[in-house]
Amino acid sequence: MNFLKEFSYFCFGFMLIMALNCGKDDPIPNPVAAPLTSTIDLETTYQTIAGFGGANRMWGTQFLKPEDAPTAFGMGPNQLGLSIFRVRIASNPDEWPLILESVTQAQNFGVKILASPWSPPAALKNNNSEIGGYLLPENYEAFKDHINDFVAYMNQNGIDIYAISIQNEPDIQVSYESCDWSSNQMIDFIVNYGHLINNTKIAAPESFKFDPWYTNPFLQNSECRNNLDIVAGHIYGSGLGAFPLAEEHNKEIWMTEYLLNLNTGNAGATPWASHEESTKWNESMNMLETIHEAMEFNWNAYIWWYLQRYYSFLGDGTENTVNGDMLKRGYAFSHYSKYIRPGFIRVGQSTNKENNLMITAYSSQDQIVAVIINPEDTDLINFNVAVPSVSGAKAYETSLVLDHEEKTASVSEGKVAVDLGGNSITTVIIEK
Repeated sequence: MNFLKEFSYFCFGFMLIMALNCGKDDPIPNPVAAPLTSTIDLETTYQTIAGFGGANRMWGTQFLKPEDAPTAFGMGPNQLGLSIFRVRIASNPDEWPLILESVTQAQNFGVKILASPWSPPAALKNNNSEIGGYLLPENYEAFKDHINDFVAYMNQNGIDIYAISIQNEPDIQVSYESCDWSSNQMIDFIVNYGHLINNTKIAAPESFKFDPWYTNPFLQNSECRNNLDIVAGHIYGSGLGAFPLAEEHNKEIWMTEYLLNLNTGNAGATPWASHEESTKWNESMNMLETIHEAMEFNWNAYIWWYLQRYYSFLGDGTENTVNGDMLKRGYAFSHYSKYIRPGFIRVGQSTNKENNLMITAYSSQDQIVAVIINPEDTDLINFNVAVPSVSGAKAYETSLVLDHEEKTASVSEGKVAVDLGGNSITTVIIEK
């Protein structure tokens, strides 16, 4: 009996050990990780978009030609979809006819025209020169008339000038066409003559680095503020930031000039054509990051410098570019300009896990648009955009190796899934 008991205990123990070790070497399945997801919040709204644009050539005769206007302003394949066109108010009225062809073409595409003077007529300034100096106070009224004459001339030729600025970069002294204005001088002009400028909006002050110390006094003076429609500035060196005073007083915020060109304009610099394409693309990514930041700071418009130049959106026939052809930087910019149209509203978005993506989202009556910048070298597979409703979606990507290429956008259960290339920008267009 004792032998049987011991044998029974042995068998039971052996079976228990086997049971405990059964499957020990089998891998335990891991739960499937949730994909990185951006959830769009249509109830959280920010600024209304005025547009994205570029500038005409300001001097000479190489202005935008009719054959290049569809590439700049059109919405078809290999077109930019720009919605703002910046031009110069020449100090000499004899030059005004030179840009008629360009602005007519832009207006035919429904584009807003912003006009900026680099200098008042020389005879109105203290140094009798188009370079430097300042506008004499006794000639403020004559300068107001000069602006009105420009707007009236354009109106007579069928052109609506959406907005004018008072001066391009009044707070920096340069060796080309320019005019110096202190904040107080320009405020005085706008207070006394801004309401007498007809048939257009007023944008000011176009500080070269969107300096708050220079810009905020325009908003703190109630008489100036009442005559001012758009708070405008450039972002050379600095200037990207919030303008709470502008938002408090319901003024649109426009970035009206910026350029990057690998410093090829400097004496002795390496020519653009000699740079590696990867170097150019890295600089284009820098440009895209400034647009993203401007949008997150609730700015309403972003306007690049010359839209047609070897370092810009359309080739100009120099530095191995083909005149009129879309350049990679143009494809990159079009991820904003082509799909985020005037009247779209930026809306909230949040992601479910930590990441380095730069994401903004926008909504219209029929669409939700998400723009995603991936600054990392590695691809991101199965990135999701979650929306309240979706009937269809498309996605496009531009990178060092892709030019606005359509990507697979898979729709399932209120989400759009798309793969993001490394160092790329992707726009996802969702039909509600």
